[in-house]
Amino acid sequence: MQAQILLTVNGAKHLIAKALVEHIDFNKRVYIAYGTTNNYILHHLEIKTDSLYAAGCNVNAKFNVTTNRDNVIILQNGMLVDIKDFDINENDIFIKGANALWYENGKKHAAVAAADPNGGTYGNLYIKAVCRGTDIIIPVGHEKLIPYFVETSQNVDFATGSKIAMLKFFKGKVFTEIEAFKTLFNLEAKVILAGGLEECKGSVGFLVEGENVKQAIEFAEKYNNLNILKTAEFIY
Repeated sequence: MQAQILLTVNGAKHLIAKALVEHIDFNKRVYIAYGTTNNYILHHLEIKTDSLYAAGCNVNAKFNVTTNRDNVIILQNGMLVDIKDFDINENDIFIKGANALWYENGKKHAAVAAADPNGGTYGNLYIKAVCRGTDIIIPVGHEKLIPYFVETSQNVDFATGSKIAMLKFFKGKVFTEIEAFKTLFNLEAKVILAGGLEECKGSVGFLVEGENVKQAIEFAEKYNNLNILKTAEFIY
């Protein structure tokens, strides 16, 4: 059975988050870095934060950075733990969101925008996770699809908001709606279109195939308009 399903930005984030909550072994220690999609993961884990769980995002027509944020969420055996030092190891899981997704040689790749001159969570957390052989998962939706990666640094003359560097992930599993459809509903999915107006801005259309099409449609209808992101204060 085939179906065409439109996912809004909210619906796609819910789909990826719900799939990862089912996919990840939370008996292990899990580090969840900042990111809007990761905010949806926390929602499906029923973990509440005081503010938007993101270091930065594009808002107010600017590359923007949050002024206040919660501590990085760390779970051990499904319970919140307070670990002051980022003492990650090969038995742990690290979840890091992205700002760009592209395909190259048949594989998915991702990158993140860093406004921090020290590299932000990429420089402080991701590099250490790579060095220690941690299992890294990079959730990102096709709303962030770009044609190809362009190297850029903060060394520019002007920026609308914060100057950013795009940093490529060189290790980790990129987890998109396609992997989420497979994990949750055992459906094969392909991207067929993108874009929309009003509440459908940033939407992505998928052709899905398999036996559980009805469940996927019901999921989209339930979550497409459910925005769980909290307000935040930004630099710009």
